This record gives sequence, C-alpha cells and structure tokens, in this order.
Amino acid sequence: MITDRFKETIRRCAQCGTCTAGCPTSEQGVFNIRRMVRTLQLDLHEDKEFLAKIPWLCTLCERCSVLCYEGLEIPKLVKALREHALKNGVKPEKAMMLLEAIRRAENPYTSKTRTKNTWHESVPGGVRMSPNADLLYWVGCTSAMMAPNIPKAAAGTLNNLGIEFKMLDNEPCCAEPLICFGLLDEAAKIASKILQKVRQAKVKRIVTSCSGCYYTFTRTYPEVLGVKFTDIEILHTSQLVGQGIKDGSGLAKAKKPLKVTYHDPCTLGRLSGIYDDPRKVIQAIEGVTLVEMPLIRELATCCGSGGGMWTYDYKTALEICAAKINREVVPLGVDAIVTSCPSCYLNFKRSLAKLKSSIKIYDLTELGGL
Repeated sequence: MITDRFKETIRRCAQCGTCTAGCPTSEQGVFNIRRMVRTLQLDLHEDKEFLAKIPWLCTLCERCSVLCYEGLEIPKLVKALREHALKNGVKPEKAMMLLEAIRRAENPYTSKTRTKNTWHESVPGGVRMSPNADLLYWVGCTSAMMAPNIPKAAAGTLNNLGIEFKMLDNEPCCAEPLICFGLLDEAAKIASKILQKVRQAKVKRIVTSCSGCYYTFTRTYPEVLGVKFTDIEILHTSQLVGQGIKDGSGLAKAKKPLKVTYHDPCTLGRLSGIYDDPRKVIQAIEGVTLVEMPLIRELATCCGSGGGMWTYDYKTALEICAAKINREVVPLGVDAIVTSCPSCYLNFKRSLAKLKSSIKIYDLTELGGL
C-alpha cells in the first residue's frame, strides 16, 4: 500500500504549500502537490480519475524536496503512485505508447535503432573513433535522433582535446522514460542488457552528453533497479571536458563576443550535484561571458521537459519553459541560453521559437565552435 510505504511522508506534510509555490506545473495550474498529498492523507488516492491524471503531471524536478521545510521526498511518492496506478490497471494511453515504442525500436521515438548512429555520417572529416579506446561515448536517444548537433559537437570536442573514444554499434534506450512512468520491470530488463553490452565493449569509462542518461546510470540503476556498473566510471561530457581543459586549451575561441546564461538541468544539477563543471567550460572559452539567472544550482527552476511531461502534456511543458524564459532569461539581456541536457535544449528551442525570441539556445559542447 502506498499509504504504508510513505506513511511518514504523508503524516509529516503540514500542508504549508511551499512545495506548490515552487512547482513548475503548479504555476501553470495543472498540478497541485499539496492537494495530491492531502488526497493521500484522506485515503482517497484509489480514485481511478486521480490515478489516471495527477501523478503524471509532475516533471520530477525535485525542486519541491529542496524547498520543503520537512525535507519530504515528494518525487519518490509520485513515482510510487505511477507504479501503483499501472499495477492496478490504470494505464494512461501515452505511457503505454512509450513502452511499445521502446519495445519495438529500442528508443522512445519509434525509429529504428540504426538511425541513432547516422548523425556522425555528416560530420566534416568524420568522427575519429578508436576501437581500442577504454572510453565509451554514450549518445542517448534524444541527442542522436532529435538534436544531432549535440553529439556532433561533443565528438568534435573530444577529438580536439585528443580524447580517444568509441561507441556502441546498436545503442539502446537507457530506459529512463520507462522509469519515469513507473514501468520498472521493463526498465530492469533493459538495464541488464545494457550492462552486458558495456562489459562486452571492455571499457573503463562511459561519457554521455545526456544528463538524463547520466542520472539514470549513476543513480537510478543502482538505487532503484539494483544494476551497477562495477569498476566503470560514468561521466557527463561537462565533467570530462572540464577535467581536460587548461585555460581553454582544445576549445575553439568564440568567433564573436557572446553573452550567455546557463540553465542547470534538473537531472545533472539538483539530482546529480554537477554545477561547477559546465560553468568551468563556459568560462574557459575566450569571448564568452557568463551571466547567471536569479535562481541557479539547487534552486534552479525546471524547464518543463522532464518526468515524462513531453509525452503526457507537451503543451504544459512548453508553457513552463516560456514562463522561465520571460521571467528569468529575458531581463538578463543575453544572446543565448546554454544547457547540458538534450531535452532541456529542445524544450528551450521550441519555446524560444514559439515566443519568436532572438535568444539562441546551445548545448555546452557547441560553444567552442561559435
């Protein structure tokens, strides 16, 4: 029972509303954390309408946990509610479509796996890979299939820094979308297969430009699924590049002065504690000036794309992002937003286009070539 597993969380909630005030979806009027917990306190959570809608409107950004005076971990409760809903026959159509896409094509975008490796075919001069490298570059579904500019830039940066790497021939989805939607049994099967593939690749390190994949490998696999990459170091590209640069060495200078602000992705920042490495890279590129938003690091606001929000409520995901842009970015007078997550990148890109804004969006690895 949900109420038994999370008895203390439910009991300790004082209904103060601090979490709701800092929640990106609550701001849009489609979700209310306090009301959700109150429903549990009153033991009314078995209502089918409640289970079919409310738990799925959370981006799992965990900002509520940072703001909560009691330190309650609400996102864990949300994930448990999603899992509870599925096990009790409440299966949102969009969640099931996502599962079927990953089952059929090993990615959430319903395209064949082989298309995930076509991005490097258009790289001028090709991507230099070494079959004997002990570093595996994990591209990620969203980067490879929806934002190929990110792996192109990441691979180019690794080449420029003289870092040898290789990639998997048929890289599957890391299963983060399934985990977000409470489909843990399916996710565990995929995680075990990935672990086997990585072991066969005989690598000592994995680097990825997807913050969602990074968080999944480093936190969700071991803590939720019980799958561990023993003796393999997992890095985000911002960490690897941050470790490899010395006063901008290996990074191209900006072709013109550029004033940027950095968006902390929830999965890389608040959930993984990586704040300094991306900023170190930005500040190492000559000609680029970093201007911080008013809310950064653990207090950074979510862009709206996480937790399955793209799949369940795409319109709200864009509205959350647009609100952040207007409130936190526009007043800074910057030329561009920089982030380290392909989902954040795409949500900003689409929201900026909808707003008809002149502000650009770049992945961190793209900065050196501007």
